[in-house]
Amino acid sequence: MTPVHSFVSSHVLAGAPKAVTDKSQPVLNAAACVVSGIHKYDRGLPQLLHLELHWLDVAELVAYKLVVMAYG
Repeated sequence: MTPVHSFVSSHVLAGAPKAVTDKSQPVLNAAACVVSGIHKYDRGLPQLLHLELHWLDVAELVAYKLVVMAYG
């Protein structure tokens, strides 16, 4: 879980076009499936990411990490 989460939230994605961050979202979704044990097409994956795992979407995660690095 940590290597995938670290990869997706890397500063390399800062300023990247939406097309790049959209390609990284399935990586985070796959990690959520592995961690939680649900299947890729089960209902509720977005809710699982946000409510149970407390993970942000890739674009939100990159913005959050930048703010934390700048003001933290």
